[in-house]
Amino acid sequence: MTEAPQNGLKGLKHWRYDLLAGMQVALVSLPLSLGIAIASGAPPVTGLISAIIAGLIFPFLGGAYVTISGPAAGLAPALLAGMLMLGGGDLAAGYPLLLVAICITGLVQIVLAFMKAGRFAIFLPVTVVEAMLAAIGLIIIIKQLPPLMGAMLPAASNILGSVTKLPQAAMQMHPGVFVIGAISLFLIFYLNKCRHDWARKVPPPLVVAVLGIAFGFVFNLDAKYLITMPEDLLKNGITMPAFGEVFSRPELWWGILVVVITLTLIDGVESLATIKAIDKIDPFQRKSDPNVTLRAMGVSNSLSSIFGGLTIIPGGIKSSTNVDAGGRTLWANFYNAMFLLLFLFVASDIIARIPLAAIAAILIYVGWKLCEYKVFTKTYAIGRDQIVIFVTTVVAILATDLLAGILIGIAAEILILLYLLTPSLRFVLNGRLTAQQSWGLLWTNFRSLFGSPIINIKEQQQNGHPHYEITLSSVVCFNLLALDKILANLPEKHGVTLIITESGRIIDHTGMEYLHQFKEECLRDGRAFELQGLENFFQFTQHSLSARMQDATLLKEQAKRSQREEEMAALAAQYQLAFKPDTVSIVNEHDFIYLRRGTDKQEYHVMHGSFLGGEVRLFDYSHTAAPAYYSNHWHTIITLDVPGAQNSVADFVIVPGHYLERYLVDFEEQKLEADSYGFAEHYRLYGKNEQAKPTLRSDMKQYFMQHQSLYLEVRNGVMMAFLQDKELATAKEIAMLFDLARRFKEEYLQQV
Repeated sequence: MTEAPQNGLKGLKHWRYDLLAGMQVALVSLPLSLGIAIASGAPPVTGLISAIIAGLIFPFLGGAYVTISGPAAGLAPALLAGMLMLGGGDLAAGYPLLLVAICITGLVQIVLAFMKAGRFAIFLPVTVVEAMLAAIGLIIIIKQLPPLMGAMLPAASNILGSVTKLPQAAMQMHPGVFVIGAISLFLIFYLNKCRHDWARKVPPPLVVAVLGIAFGFVFNLDAKYLITMPEDLLKNGITMPAFGEVFSRPELWWGILVVVITLTLIDGVESLATIKAIDKIDPFQRKSDPNVTLRAMGVSNSLSSIFGGLTIIPGGIKSSTNVDAGGRTLWANFYNAMFLLLFLFVASDIIARIPLAAIAAILIYVGWKLCEYKVFTKTYAIGRDQIVIFVTTVVAILATDLLAGILIGIAAEILILLYLLTPSLRFVLNGRLTAQQSWGLLWTNFRSLFGSPIINIKEQQQNGHPHYEITLSSVVCFNLLALDKILANLPEKHGVTLIITESGRIIDHTGMEYLHQFKEECLRDGRAFELQGLENFFQFTQHSLSARMQDATLLKEQAKRSQREEEMAALAAQYQLAFKPDTVSIVNEHDFIYLRRGTDKQEYHVMHGSFLGGEVRLFDYSHTAAPAYYSNHWHTIITLDVPGAQNSVADFVIVPGHYLERYLVDFEEQKLEADSYGFAEHYRLYGKNEQAKPTLRSDMKQYFMQHQSLYLEVRNGVMMAFLQDKELATAKEIAMLFDLARRFKEEYLQQV
């Protein structure tokens, strides 16, 4: 394709892709939307109403490209708590009052969008946001256990109440419902882990819902164990917001304010985090506009509440389904809404046969993906400071509520930073500092957390091009707004050098992530960028985005190399290559398709040097990808860059099976002739066009069949390869990758 697909009328030419993707998203969205409404304490149909309104509004207002919006599980606990608080424990009474809060939340979001407040999300520590999602996942799991067992218990206003009701739920367990719930739970986990082609084509939530209907007939379940749908949607399916009651009862105003603040904060933070994550798996690498998205959310939320719907935010699961299904523009969201509208009016009776236990199983899986153990291990890998903040925030949310827990998490971040920056009590006790000096230093450090990190901005020329050199002090989440504003206002194509000076004592995890994301944006925009000064900081862990402090003593006491580092160092010496054990965030300078996708991309144990007349690099690589943000994917990758090769071989990709099929949008699949080796059956070849299709000799085909998981990509004459079904390659497999590089050079670059 010559250009990335656009939204609006121009995007309609991609209707075949978006229509099919919209249909597949609708099959996922149907059970999810019903379940989210139930988890929120609202009538099930309101989830579908929300998803339909989102799909009808976002394609015309949204600032994203492949993001699918609608009700989200992340807000279900907040909606349920708000409903119970406003209704005095009565869900039916609290629901119309909650709709007023949702409408006001939408209006607030519209105002914030015009104030360009979308960037304020960076003020929140990354770890606090991830802890919030993990706590929400735990809440969802605990609250869905009773319906999974068939226990009909009233909703509890807090998590402690839900936990204390679990023994009662076990006593009231309905055997038939529990069997359906247990089978559904097993299926949703199994199908999401299954790698068979048929499992990729059928959405697991749909399978669980359909089988749930079948089991419901087998066990002849009573209607109270099934989803309740209105007989006439227009007459009794839409609940109007109770504006009159709210205005006439001043005692509700404080509760409405608390709900609005909670929804605005969680809605905005989760939405902006989701669109940022989905942008990173967009095959076309387009960048969403957070302020336009915030405005679209505001309009959608206000309209949704008027028609009795829930809050609307971008959803990770539905958006990743859209990408996997080949969706290209926001019209996929529109088609998703049209299919849901069709289901609502044509298949309402079938929807009403879905057991609540099957929906509970789907929600438990969604909750598990938010709080699985990998979330904790990933945070711990970033740093012990982060796991303290993470656990503190999770416990605080479970013990209080979402808003209070987030504020406690922010306070924990501040206390950790102050503890790291301020000399300990022993300096007062041994006389090196007076108590007054210690308090003065504590206050100075506290103010520095919120002051601008920018020391100086200098405009100069570099290689004949305009270039900005910005010197910085400490960079932490609380002072990023000032830096972000300056960087956003710099001319787009001018180069940037950021220098962390000696006055910068700390860079926290959020600051490191921000600097890495800015580096990625510069690379994507063809903008020169350099980050200097990090070599003077001690890295808390091996993770490239861990916090760092200036400490000469710690810098001299670097941890010993791991066993993997020792192995890779020995192999580098064997191949006469240089070796760098450092963990760094990867920069995709050759624009490889595989390296485009995902986030948290890092390379480790890099060996590099001259090889076959070019530059070879072999390294361990990891990344995460939506919706499993916390699960690392590992490979050992080799690249070969031979000067002058860009005109000798056209870009092409050889992949095993359907691997990365949805991401190869820059290529066309080339027809392969049948052969005796089975290459055409096992591998797929992608190129720019049929004329540029590379030739594959029989010995090359045989080599690929000997190693049936090889992935080979060539961009501008630079080769990249790895074993798709392997994680960290062994010494034998690394030798094979070097051999592949040699064969590639002999096959395609003989004249170079």
